[in-house]
Amino acid sequence: MISKGVEKFVEPVREKSRESPARPGALLLRQLESEPDLPSEVATVIRAALATPAAAGETPFEHGGIFLRAVRVEGFRGIGPEAVLELPAGPGLTLVTGRNGSGKSSFAEAAELALTGANRRWDGRSAAWREGWRNLHRSDPVRIELELHTDGPHPEVTVAREWLPGEPLTGGSWTQHRDGAPGTAFPYREWALPMELYRPFLSYSELGALVDGKPSELFDALHQLLGLDELIAAHEAIRSRRLALESAARAMRRERPALLAELAGVADRRARHAERILRHPDPDLGELAQLLADTTGGREPAALRTVLALELPSPARMATLLGRLRAAQAAVSAATVPESVADLRILELLRIAYSHVAEQDSATTPAGDRIAEVGRTPEPAAAQTGACPCPVCGRGVLDGQWTTDTATAITELSERTAALRHARAERTAVLAEIRAAIGPPPTELAAAQPAYLDTGALRDAWAKWARLAESEHPAPDRLGTAHDRLTTELDFLRQRAAKELDRLEQAWAPLAPRLRAWLDLAGSVAARTTELDTLRAAEDWVKSATARVRDERLAPLAGTARWVWQSLRQQSNVELGGIRLQGNANTARRVQLDVTVDEVDGAALGVMSQGELHALGLSLFLPRATVSASPFRFVVIDDPVQAMDPAKVDGLARVLATVAWDRQVVVFTHDDRLAEAVRRMRIDARILEVQRRERSVVEIRLSSDPVHRYLDDARALLRTPQLPRAIADELVASCCRSALEAAGLARAKRDLLAAGMDHREVQRRIDTAQSTRAMVTLAVLGPGRRIEDLNKRLAKEGRWAVEVVRDATAGAHIPIARDLADLIADTERFVDWLAR
Repeated sequence: MISKGVEKFVEPVREKSRESPARPGALLLRQLESEPDLPSEVATVIRAALATPAAAGETPFEHGGIFLRAVRVEGFRGIGPEAVLELPAGPGLTLVTGRNGSGKSSFAEAAELALTGANRRWDGRSAAWREGWRNLHRSDPVRIELELHTDGPHPEVTVAREWLPGEPLTGGSWTQHRDGAPGTAFPYREWALPMELYRPFLSYSELGALVDGKPSELFDALHQLLGLDELIAAHEAIRSRRLALESAARAMRRERPALLAELAGVADRRARHAERILRHPDPDLGELAQLLADTTGGREPAALRTVLALELPSPARMATLLGRLRAAQAAVSAATVPESVADLRILELLRIAYSHVAEQDSATTPAGDRIAEVGRTPEPAAAQTGACPCPVCGRGVLDGQWTTDTATAITELSERTAALRHARAERTAVLAEIRAAIGPPPTELAAAQPAYLDTGALRDAWAKWARLAESEHPAPDRLGTAHDRLTTELDFLRQRAAKELDRLEQAWAPLAPRLRAWLDLAGSVAARTTELDTLRAAEDWVKSATARVRDERLAPLAGTARWVWQSLRQQSNVELGGIRLQGNANTARRVQLDVTVDEVDGAALGVMSQGELHALGLSLFLPRATVSASPFRFVVIDDPVQAMDPAKVDGLARVLATVAWDRQVVVFTHDDRLAEAVRRMRIDARILEVQRRERSVVEIRLSSDPVHRYLDDARALLRTPQLPRAIADELVASCCRSALEAAGLARAKRDLLAAGMDHREVQRRIDTAQSTRAMVTLAVLGPGRRIEDLNKRLAKEGRWAVEVVRDATAGAHIPIARDLADLIADTERFVDWLAR
């Protein structure tokens, strides 16, 4: 039974959790509209982020109202042959009891494994925890089958996992059946998100982990449960962009001193220029871009490349030209005799005179009859008819006869001087080729001086060559010597230039691309400074707005958690106040519990007992698992009673009963105190008992209270004919005595606790009652009364009451002269009297 005070506290919280609030994104958009002072660019960024899909690709979950009907287990953990845990498929409290090792927890672990594919009890543990998942007495087959009842047109759903021999735990087949239809692959992805959000399973190992595990894990679970995925996605979109821009700015700042350090050690004009730019507090990016855009790389490298580009005729080419020059000079020498020289001079004079006459006659002679080319030996037939005075003496006349005679003379003289003329022409042509092959000293040699090259020797050799080549009759041998020296000096200078260029490029070449990359990065950072400021403002606004929405949605869950803690804490001096989520996604985050110890604010976790920590863990688990949005209408809790004192066990019974109003609550426990509290407090619950026999044979039976179980055992012994009479009498009497003790224990606890006695004091009183009569005395007369006074009180009820206590106590040790059926009947009558 649940007190009206608790009901008044819980129901508003439940009603609040059933509300369907507006979509978080819509709430933020409304807040944007209500803040006209927010810069428009900030609002634009927030709207764009809220337009990003928050859960693209999620598989919708089609089930709802899920209850457990049965858990079938075969060959798994402590269960050998198939055992079935049948459960009422609806709201209510079911306790599954049994000693340690009975196999009860195997049902809880099997149900969790069937729906999640894993087991939190083994997570993070060594492999040894997972090695014993196959039962030692029946390793094959291994099968888990979970029967579910859901809302909708196909309410019966069965989820099964089965492993063949040798398959690992992560293997096996995983199937789903609907209303007896053929099985299909279990859609684990569809179940993953709701199972993570509203996880209905809680093992003993998770109780402590909920409180003292990673702070961020509980934060993330609650944050996701509150339906804030849309806001998380919006914040993450803004944050990711902001981090990208900040990362670029940090990279730019980090690279700048590294570049300066390297530039300072490079003996290169470009490096010094770049260093001057970067050392300025506000570097001129345009100047740096211009420096890097110079494809020649500056004056020094350009001059060095010019020197490397200089070429001279090859030795073979020059040898050919000088050979021709020698041959031409020899031919000229051979053809040069006094007569031929005189003839050549006369020939030149006659050609000039002939040309003069031809020019004078051009005015009167038709164009087709003129001498076409001066200097060409005329044909006699081409003699002119005109006459002109002699240009030398001025007295003679150069008439037609003269031109005829002169043309004949020119022809004769041309034939006699042909060898000399051809030799001189060849020499002139060769000299022209030699002078063209190697021109005057290039002006680039002067520009190479600042590039750390001494070009003096090369320029001297080049100038000497030029003087020799321009002389009228250069000696081929001297030209050859000059060419050899020029080639040697140029080769030497080119080697120097190549080394110097390599030195410069080895230092500059690695820096140039890094400087270009830094320039691009700096340009991008400079261009996006305003955007970064906008993103920071937008992110701060979204974080603040999300915190407000989060706190509003957390309030119902926090209220439920406080109620659970209030019910469980009992005589604890730790008070739980508010529950807040501190931080944001991708930052240091935790669930902040406002607690006081003896009305003093403090960190309760450090001083709380293990039982208090488990109670706090339940306070955080149940609100998550029982929100109205959860498709799971059941919770499975394994061993929550451990480390709890008796007062908290009573509180736990109340909490479980309240949750069971609209949830199916299945609790596995080896501790009889929870079942005893449920019976004593008259809470409506179904209690099942798990027993494990030889070779992992597990049986489940509906459990009655200990008193009637002892009486049932006594009747069973009485009906066992093969049991010897003496032994049967002793065993029946022992069962009756145990029934009296159990009934006395239940009566004593009920009355003492109802009188306001502390649980610890009640337990101390019970522990001091070492005999059957002492326990009955405590139950009937109360604390502090003598055992000797018991018979007087029982006599008021009748002699039968005195005799049943006497005979049940004595009969467990010595034979008694009494019908055992009567003893059982009187014992049942006595325990009924005690229960009133």
